[in-house]
Amino acid sequence: MLFMRIITTRWWIVIGLSLTCLCGLAATDALESTHRLELANGEVLVGAFVSDDASVIVFRSQTWGELRVPKVGTHLSVIAASSAEPAAQAPGWVKAQPVAKTASAAPTSGSAAVKSAPPEIKWKKSLEAGYNYQSRGSLVSTTSTYVRAEVSRTTPTGLVSLDGRYLYGEQNSARNTDKLDLNFKLREQFRGRLDIRNDLSYGYDYLKELSHEFQDVLGVTYTVFKTPRIYYMIGPGFAVQYAEPKLGDSGVKYLGDVSHEFFWQIINRVSFKNTASYLFSPDNTQDYRLCVNSVLSGQITEHVSVNLRYEYEFEAIRPVADGRSDHRIFTTLGYTF
Repeated sequence: MLFMRIITTRWWIVIGLSLTCLCGLAATDALESTHRLELANGEVLVGAFVSDDASVIVFRSQTWGELRVPKVGTHLSVIAASSAEPAAQAPGWVKAQPVAKTASAAPTSGSAAVKSAPPEIKWKKSLEAGYNYQSRGSLVSTTSTYVRAEVSRTTPTGLVSLDGRYLYGEQNSARNTDKLDLNFKLREQFRGRLDIRNDLSYGYDYLKELSHEFQDVLGVTYTVFKTPRIYYMIGPGFAVQYAEPKLGDSGVKYLGDVSHEFFWQIINRVSFKNTASYLFSPDNTQDYRLCVNSVLSGQITEHVSVNLRYEYEFEAIRPVADGRSDHRIFTTLGYTF
């Protein structure tokens, strides 16, 4: 009991520090976001306009300090904080793309203006680590370490993502948490607001006595609304699942699926995201699995973030030894490159 009190106390301290960092980020952003400098490709620097002349704009960015940006070929404009948001706005900590070089020869009269090259679409890589506090059914609450890695690439019409996470914990030299999840996701625009999605996953859970579980979900997603700062999408799907549990029969199950995703860029440095998946058996409505994930993320620098996550999972499709419901709270630091 003394051990659990110490762990619980440390967990609350970490939660408090995380919330303090997020509040500090919000206050800083509110004080410094007085001007925005918009580039022709839609990216935005947040800070303060200093001065300009015939060829250069001097701008003090929150992240990069004082910058001298050449005017030639950039079509730059200064946007006051009270003005309407630009149609395509990047976060304030995103570094501006280099300006495309123009031809060495001066353009002749009446020639077309030289356009800047479109930004290169790159792979986004991130690492995240921290602590996880979990309660399961009637089992004693446990604390474990948490590691997550993700590689993703977003295009104007789709998304490719591969991520994995591992949770592990010990108490009195005995494992109390041992869980692995691997996910491969594909998203591609089909028509208008309608997207096709495919989610392939593998995992195991030591406490649930689940040796292996493979799952593939094919479905569609409809974007209900989308703005530069907020969007919501939902859609049905069809899932094929194979599992090897210690209790119950191993084998294949065919399930229905309904999934949704909500994202809100609260301010430039703080965002909130919620996803949920409801898997169910068409033959028996009592056989279902509900998974809900929420994350509040604060961007400290361009690469470093602090994250507060909450997960809820209820398992009724496969019989488990004890505790069908899981509650998990994560406090983590993330690094994106």
